[in-house]
Amino acid sequence: MKISRPVRRLPAVLLGLALAACGGGSSDPEPITSECSIAAQNQAVYETMQQWYFWYEELPEVDPASFESPEALLDALRFEPLDRFSYITTQAEEEALFGESQFVGVGFRSVEDDGVQVAVDVFEGGPADDAGLVRGSRILAVDGVPIEEVLASPEGFSGSLGPSEIGYQFELTFENPDGEVLNPILTKAVVTIPPVTGTRVFEVDGVTTGYLVFRNFTEPGVPALNTAFDTFSAAGVTQLIVDLRYNGGGLISVTEHFADLLASRTAPGQAFARYIYNDQNSNRNQTFFFTSDPPDRALLLDKVVLITTESTASASEILVNSLPPYITAATVGSATFGKPVGQLGFLFCEQVLRPVSFETVNSLNVGGYFDGIEPLCAAGDTLDVPFGTPGEASFDASVHWLQFGFCPQADIAVEFERQREFRSDPPRYRPNNAF
Repeated sequence: MKISRPVRRLPAVLLGLALAACGGGSSDPEPITSECSIAAQNQAVYETMQQWYFWYEELPEVDPASFESPEALLDALRFEPLDRFSYITTQAEEEALFGESQFVGVGFRSVEDDGVQVAVDVFEGGPADDAGLVRGSRILAVDGVPIEEVLASPEGFSGSLGPSEIGYQFELTFENPDGEVLNPILTKAVVTIPPVTGTRVFEVDGVTTGYLVFRNFTEPGVPALNTAFDTFSAAGVTQLIVDLRYNGGGLISVTEHFADLLASRTAPGQAFARYIYNDQNSNRNQTFFFTSDPPDRALLLDKVVLITTESTASASEILVNSLPPYITAATVGSATFGKPVGQLGFLFCEQVLRPVSFETVNSLNVGGYFDGIEPLCAAGDTLDVPFGTPGEASFDASVHWLQFGFCPQADIAVEFERQREFRSDPPRYRPNNAF
């Protein structure tokens, strides 16, 4: 049975690890205090928010010393309901994720779909992949506890998998789409998320078409994109499907590199996106332009399709929002997460504060998509069909649009209604939702 529906997901990563790099500055988070008492940390977080927070005028007046931790203070300072994004993480986790595209886990993403936990993406070479987990695997139990009980427990599925510690083991029982049931013991390790997967070239009515899945905008994404676009360029690709369905964002520098590969031949030297700070930091406002000297691997594209879901966020949404003024583009899938803002990083006591610090708009000054960017063609996510394969609903709808120039009409009204139901309670943004 095919599983094809919009599902509530949380995105994997964030936008704006190093906006300073766009202005030629350091890509490292800026230190804000060397004192590590709770009172000193809280005071540093409070002062940083007053200066750099995009909504600084909405900050409540509080006594920083009255909070038990910087995280508790940040919870009290966020401007609700717009700010689902500001957070504090550890310096080590951030450097691993954005510098190396790594984290500690077993290497998969999953979603809860009508009371069932389903694997949606399995990272090549990770412990889960080695154990036979695949896209579409239905998780039946964790350490022998039935999944229904796991999902109903206070810690939920994520908590049932234990701490993010190298060497931690748990038993995972799952059923693959072919009906095979496996119950391996998985051991947590440092997992690398390959930024690009599923690269292929095929023909649509005689037109050479490319496809790739782009998982995150991390530093390893640059060479991975270069390799994929070398393949596309050599094959003469003139239309492209970019699958961003689980891409929650990442580095602005990688976003700009990807944009140049997609559109610098079409719009050399033209404005791509603008980054706008609060009025205390308007000197940091910046416009990114496509390079006027396109790299050899950059494509001259007639059409682009961007596959999106509610996990498509941040840097991914910059592409979705900023390409259409220059390229004939269609979004296929479901509405994006809704993160038209980015964050700077501030280092303190081996932690990193990521407050919302700027908004992003395209060359036409269009932004503010806190409710997400709606797709042109509504389509489901067929969880038990591999990426880029006929029979996967979003891929099929993408090919249909490339072939005919309009969306498949069969169940589009029903699909839109189902997607609206899943956007009634928007989730809090998280840097990483992989296990």
